[in-house]
Amino acid sequence: MSGGLDSSVTAALCAQAIGGKYVIGVHMPERETRDENNLHDAKNVAEKFRIRFELVDITDLVMAASRTLSGMGWKRSPVPYGNVKARLRATVLYYLANKNRGLVVGTGDKSEKMLGYFTKFGDGACDIEPLADLYKSSVRDLAGHLGLPKRVYSKPASPGLWPGQTAEEELGLEYEKLDMILWGLERWMTPADIARETGLPLGIVRKTRNRWISSEHKRRPPLPLKMGYRTPGADMRLPYSMG
Repeated sequence: MSGGLDSSVTAALCAQAIGGKYVIGVHMPERETRDENNLHDAKNVAEKFRIRFELVDITDLVMAASRTLSGMGWKRSPVPYGNVKARLRATVLYYLANKNRGLVVGTGDKSEKMLGYFTKFGDGACDIEPLADLYKSSVRDLAGHLGLPKRVYSKPASPGLWPGQTAEEELGLEYEKLDMILWGLERWMTPADIARETGLPLGIVRKTRNRWISSEHKRRPPLPLKMGYRTPGADMRLPYSMG
């Protein structure tokens, strides 16, 4: 629970589905990006939905990773360094899930999934993902319906991996406009048709489409070298209910 839109909505839905006492909301600050306002917002949402709240400062983990990787030509360029943080968060979540015999619930929405705006095996690592078929603009509407504080769903979206990071600045367009493009791409509309229907520049639509296509590897499991009759996870997928 970062204190932002997606994690707050996800936590609220989990609490309504099975009861807040069965949900653990984890806030994971670290020295470089710590924000007391986000902590306050996360706690407020947890209290409203009676969610068990845990604060895990991952500064020591981040620093240990930095020291370990420094012998490998480590440079603190934002994206690789940010991805390390995201994967350390996933490590903490899976530890707590193992310890409590639970599932890791992902917070990614459809806009982020289609654009590949997440860290592979970082915030993309989870067991279930309730918002993965809802565009960001729809998640904002859902937040209001759930009665979340307006400041939670009106703040700029950010993964919080480095100071000053905002999603819309990185993506180059507001989510409301991106969602219109993605809605058209989902329905196999051509970039020209999407541009005409939305009034957005054709170049922006094509750039969004290229990002969607080039990030497909993030949305798929590892590709195996097929050697046998059926390959686990590819053409041999068992139903969860199979006894």
